Amino acid sequence: MRTVSIEKDPKRIGGMFDRIAPTYDLLNHLLSAGMDLWWRRQAIGALRLRPGMRVLDVASGTGDLAFAALGRQPGVRVVGVDLATAMLVRAVAKRRRRGIEAGRYQVLCGDAMKLPFPAEAFDAAMIAYGIRNVPDLDAAFLEFKRVLKPGGRLCILEFSMPGSALFRALYLFYFQHVLPTLGSWVSRDHEAYDYLPASVGAFQTPRELARRLQDHGFQMLALRPLFGGVTFHLTARKPGDLR
Repeated sequence: MRTVSIEKDPKRIGGMFDRIAPTYDLLNHLLSAGMDLWWRRQAIGALRLRPGMRVLDVASGTGDLAFAALGRQPGVRVVGVDLATAMLVRAVAKRRRRGIEAGRYQVLCGDAMKLPFPAEAFDAAMIAYGIRNVPDLDAAFLEFKRVLKPGGRLCILEFSMPGSALFRALYLFYFQHVLPTLGSWVSRDHEAYDYLPASVGAFQTPRELARRLQDHGFQMLALRPLFGGVTFHLTARKPGDLR
């Protein structure tokens, strides 16, 4: 695998995802054998959404997590935020193709470390495969807590390393050799698909991430590994009673 920087300047990350936006969905589904859609549905289930809830989707990308939420609970509204405008353009196109009203899924360009919303604006917040790309986790967690209503839930879905030594060895071979080669060939972007395994390998463990959330006052609800620990979702709650 080529050496790649895991520096997380927002302009760099946004530009990288803008470049791979045309092939992003294809490669997500291909490289995960379609499991990524199931993983998102599992994460949405942990949020326990109810009709009328307003949900924030950070690093919304092309909208797959948002559409999983809208499909599970038709009575919710989702606002998607992402650094990459090219990804959001595709999310809007998908919304139109699916016949979803504009008022149910809105998007805007924004940064997880400085969310463009007033305090206590959302009943729930979520982020899928984007938290490891945030350069300042503490700033992001403070923002999540600020925009959530008391009692609001936060769900983080992210990659991790399998616990089994044999499975980890197989996974690392795929993740460090097959995925970058195939991803680079399809997307024509070597940096993005070299960055992916490098950023996962350098990121915090799920338990470390959970402890960091607790340091910011979140109450941990669940931490669930999926597919042998290849990915996980954790759910936390802002103290208080959801109105």
